[in-house]
Amino acid sequence: MNAKSVSDIQVYQKLTAFADELDQMAAEGASLVGEVALTTAARTVRGMATAVYQHIMGEDRPLDS
Repeated sequence: MNAKSVSDIQVYQKLTAFADELDQMAAEGASLVGEVALTTAARTVRGMATAVYQHIMGEDRPLDS
């Protein structure tokens, strides 16, 4: 790791915060296309956060291919 390494918990927190921000943007009245894009992105980012959380908690599982 380099001198400015980021911990797994920091990655989880940032991803969760970003997903929350995307959800908020979708709720603020984006166009239909924008809303779908934002909610899809939020779901994807939340999935990444979940994977990091499971790693932190020692619940690593093989990823589906």
